[in-house]
Amino acid sequence: MSTPGAMFVATLAMTTLLYGCGGNSSESPPPNQPPTTGTISVSLTDGPWEEMTEMVLHITGIEMGHADGRLVNVAMPGGPMSVDMMRLQNGVSEQLAGGVMVPIGQYEWMRLTVDTNMSHASLASTGGHHSLGMGSDAASGLEIHERFQIQQGQHSEFMLDFDMRLGVQQHSGGMMGNEYELHSAMRMINMNEAGGLNGVIDPSMIDVNHAACDDGPGGNWVYLFPGNAAEPDDIAEPDTDGREGPMVVDRVELDTMTGDHRYHLGYLEPGSYRLAMTCSGEWDEDNDGDYPADPEARFSFQMFSAPVEVMAGQMHDFDLMP
Repeated sequence: MSTPGAMFVATLAMTTLLYGCGGNSSESPPPNQPPTTGTISVSLTDGPWEEMTEMVLHITGIEMGHADGRLVNVAMPGGPMSVDMMRLQNGVSEQLAGGVMVPIGQYEWMRLTVDTNMSHASLASTGGHHSLGMGSDAASGLEIHERFQIQQGQHSEFMLDFDMRLGVQQHSGGMMGNEYELHSAMRMINMNEAGGLNGVIDPSMIDVNHAACDDGPGGNWVYLFPGNAAEPDDIAEPDTDGREGPMVVDRVELDTMTGDHRYHLGYLEPGSYRLAMTCSGEWDEDNDGDYPADPEARFSFQMFSAPVEVMAGQMHDFDLMP
């Protein structure tokens, strides 16, 4: 999530809301009765991942769980969409649904349903196509369990941030060699409240300048943690130390105009965060030993920041120093 780019926006259209049983909610309320719906827009973005040239997800629908137990299926205006997640980086997003009427009230979760038969991944190293499966935590789709409110007559806009580096796990072996599974590694951000962080990385922490790091590609990453995190942790699974891994990770990019190495973390909820910088991120992989107990001991952090506050509607400059 680096410098914001152009947003791929589908044409806004008022669509028919379908319930789990196929009912129609487009009827107008009786005269003198206030409306019982609000409207919602849902967009999708992604964090960077250098291992893939393509990560195509065939998204078939958006489901939401109402607090009263109803399953609300939101019809996507253009029908199912094949979305190449590799295009949705550096602040780029794609709208899945816009201006859709939904019942008011509290919701407990949102889910993207995915047809894996029409989805695939392409490796940067070989160019080969690989099929995708759904992990045990994503058997019904890519879910985010977070409460949100739809207000009467108001419009709500949400961004779903799917982090491929956290949400795509590679498994060796099998009939096709390497297998890739999707896991529910998404954040949901209310765009009416979103803020962000960006800044410059001190050159001494960049891999080509740091003796402890390999200067090959893919090493420089910034990890985001809650503001109350006592220390940073890696993304490795399984977790053996009881510490939470990063909320999201962002690849450090070289600004060719200034020569600075920069990070950009957009679409953040207001609140307190801490950031960690590593120049050995290529060694932080699933199925490794949990940091710092990785027997290869090649992964480490160069710094862990003090807490920084993110406020709604503001992009904060926050440079990272050792």
